Amino acid sequence: MSSPEKVIEDILAALRAIQGKSASSLISDDSFRLPRLIPAGDGGTIQITEEIDNLITRLARDLKTKRPTLTRSIKDSEWRDWVRTTIGPLLAGASLKTSTVKQAPPLLKKLDDSLNGIVANLNPLEHAFGTTLFSSSDVSPFTIGPITFEPRLTWLDRKATEGGVTVVTQRRVKRIWGGSRAGPRKDGRDKLREGDILKAIGSCEYVCTAKLSSAFAAEAGLETALTAARLALTCAALAFETPSETLRGFSLHYDGPIHIQSALLFVPGKIVLSGSRLSRRPAGPFIRAKDWQAELTRMANAFVTCGEVLNNLVDPARSTARPELLEALLQALIWFEKGCREVGDLMATVGFAASLDALGKGTKTNGILTMLEARLGIKRTDPINPQGPTFQSVLETIYGEGRSRTIHGTSQKIGYDWASTRGTAEQLARYALLACLDHVAKTPAATRTDDLKK
Repeated sequence: MSSPEKVIEDILAALRAIQGKSASSLISDDSFRLPRLIPAGDGGTIQITEEIDNLITRLARDLKTKRPTLTRSIKDSEWRDWVRTTIGPLLAGASLKTSTVKQAPPLLKKLDDSLNGIVANLNPLEHAFGTTLFSSSDVSPFTIGPITFEPRLTWLDRKATEGGVTVVTQRRVKRIWGGSRAGPRKDGRDKLREGDILKAIGSCEYVCTAKLSSAFAAEAGLETALTAARLALTCAALAFETPSETLRGFSLHYDGPIHIQSALLFVPGKIVLSGSRLSRRPAGPFIRAKDWQAELTRMANAFVTCGEVLNNLVDPARSTARPELLEALLQALIWFEKGCREVGDLMATVGFAASLDALGKGTKTNGILTMLEARLGIKRTDPINPQGPTFQSVLETIYGEGRSRTIHGTSQKIGYDWASTRGTAEQLARYALLACLDHVAKTPAATRTDDLKK
């Protein structure tokens, strides 16, 4: 007997056992002090116990385990909600006098069919986020894989053309973005959509659109879209010498508004006025539209590979022909972005070291050095600058003292000044990422391999 069938038997038996009991008695020993209700169809509900609720959760877990293709496209919480909603009417229609053994298989079949129908009806999603991007607002739209960056007016016109925004909403939002007032609007869906646009884009001059062509549930789709959008911003920041500084001005409005960070300082015998600073910059660097076009040309190979990496990210089936390579690049980008966003220098160094480690196939300092020798043409015994230590010595500090000892709890250098090491780690990680992305794009299709070591 399959595990899901046995769980359904247990649910039916537990449901039979509580028949005739009062609502208050069902929650008397429950850690959740309100009635547990599941939909029963036609607007009705069934009150269940903590035991039954736990069994439904177990059933949901078992049913999702049998569908490994859904691992990335549906969050466990979403799947559990679907199971709870779907099984309610089936339990309401079950005969509690009939053998649970006989009822379980057909009930499971109906549940499976209903859940498969929900999955089959999922639609491709498109998420839009306000983003600060450049301090100039006339940069033409550009795309990195499933992510498109557009000036907000260009985006609004496109959505109106596609039918996602009404002409009236388009006109009113343009007025508001232009600094004018728009009169009150009659309550309804269009008023809500207008408010959603203004809240989601905020004061950002650009919109970042993430297109998920495969079917995702709502929460899983949002999480994937956000990851892809943040990594696309990171890819764009790779065009600049210090991506961490650029990313201080490249951010999603979704991640919160810019705010002032203030702290109080007291010195015995003195009155000191404490300073404050912005949590991040209101925009990235200023760049003329034609200059960014030149950067897009210069970075074309890297952006093509970044696009391939992000397309693989938004594909829950991971149907690429070279999953090992793209997963390594994805994780290198994720850790690089974490390093850039991190405030503390030591933890930023950990992020950059992890990014290098992903490119070195997780083979620690030696693997990173082998990768740097292959892609950057340096030797591990070369000095990193005319008066400086060797690349091997620097990597031993970044990876050994910075990453390994810190995450394993054996560091003796917490509280040291890691700013200089952070800067070196960021530059090495940036050069390595760009070289690897460029190499992947230039590799002829006939000689491509998914062996990261090669």
